[in-house]
Amino acid sequence: TKSGKLLSDLDLFENENKLFGEDRISFLPEPLLCHILSFLTTEQAVWTSVLSSRWRHLWKWVPRLELNTLDFTNDQLCVDFIHEFLAFQGKHYLREFKLTIDHDGLNSEVYLYKPCLGKVLDMRKLERFQFQVENKFGAIDDIDDVIRTPLTLSACEALVCLKLHHVSLYELVSLSLPCLKIMYLEDVVLPSDAAAEALISCSPVLEVLKICLSKDDSVVALRVRSLSLKSFVLRRAEPFYARGRSVVIDAPKLERLSLMDYYHFRRFEIISKAESFKVDIDVEFELMSDNFDYLSETKIICNLVKDFSGVKDWTISWKTLEFIYIYPIPKLHDLTRLRAAMCLNASPKLMPIVLESCPNLKHLKLELVIDSPYAVSTRLSTVLPRCLLSSLESVEMETPVTEIATELSLARYFMKNSKKLEKLVLRLDESTGEQHKPGVLERLVKYSRRCKLSQFEVLPVVPTPSPWPGYVHVKSNRF
Repeated sequence: TKSGKLLSDLDLFENENKLFGEDRISFLPEPLLCHILSFLTTEQAVWTSVLSSRWRHLWKWVPRLELNTLDFTNDQLCVDFIHEFLAFQGKHYLREFKLTIDHDGLNSEVYLYKPCLGKVLDMRKLERFQFQVENKFGAIDDIDDVIRTPLTLSACEALVCLKLHHVSLYELVSLSLPCLKIMYLEDVVLPSDAAAEALISCSPVLEVLKICLSKDDSVVALRVRSLSLKSFVLRRAEPFYARGRSVVIDAPKLERLSLMDYYHFRRFEIISKAESFKVDIDVEFELMSDNFDYLSETKIICNLVKDFSGVKDWTISWKTLEFIYIYPIPKLHDLTRLRAAMCLNASPKLMPIVLESCPNLKHLKLELVIDSPYAVSTRLSTVLPRCLLSSLESVEMETPVTEIATELSLARYFMKNSKKLEKLVLRLDESTGEQHKPGVLERLVKYSRRCKLSQFEVLPVVPTPSPWPGYVHVKSNRF
């Protein structure tokens, strides 16, 4: 890591100095030495105190405090250390604070951190504040058993970045965050609609906002109103989140919106956004079994697509795509760029439908996924259904060609039906390349010349071996 390399470089430099009979690094100005230590965690910075007498107390003047409770035998020792560090530096020194509570079930005493966290947020020049709860040795769901740390935000005049996880925020009174540009709220309990809106509106230069809705908060109508916001990520990790909630976005400079995990809002409205607006949708929809709710919620889905009908750039996952195209949706006339994931077996049938709903699509990036272990052995038909002629100019397959070669069938389909196609990119897994029928790629190259493609590429892909054979790595849901 960068910090580990820095420590080894410092040791090397110190050893070289000793060979020449002098300690040149200790003659550097203290502000420079503290700046060097600021690239390390607090634990690593403390280690440097053994380098020489000059370094013994330097770590105490580093304007950055990064701690993990795993480095302490209990929570009280960690809290005491924070208090002593803050008392030594005073109110006008600390710039960055990061605390990770790695709990072990019900034994964590997170309530002890409230006073010291309040003192940290009261630091006049604090620019970055990050608080998170993890569980490296237990199930992720065990985090729900830990009582959320209560936190009160006040005027933080210099704060630029705020990242909170598993926290309960109290009512926000006279809150001012004039310099805040980045705010992450993951599983943060907000007391009311007004508190959520105030937290955003009191940040006049906010550019990046990420919110993971908590099942325990009291927010019914989430209103995101900001004149400066450029990127907004909204995640709902709990499938059984309370129903009847709404989201309203009024952000004239918003360039990117990402929706993640589960989607169920009675109202989702975008009042204003930037002209160069991009959407990334990776959600599952929840439908009720009775007819009334079923019709109501399918209307929500259609309205969501309608809200994005003027978007020019979409990224959409397979779990979202497979549901949206079950129902009639408005045509996306303004969509020119699409990055989509599709099931390998469903792609030949679904592709014409997608292209027909995007009559002016110019650039397509396609990821074909296998959503069942039997999809690989299924023999697919090479006869693709007919559809409207596409306006595509470029197509890129982001996943390598599989043994059943559905990707090659799609490549022929694009070249045959798209009159404006200029660029086609395929990827070939070199470890399985011999399993494909001989001469297939060569015939595609000849066909691309006949179709007058200006660019036809086949990129080699070497899969990264898994360090745990037989195990599937699951990507973390954390922001």
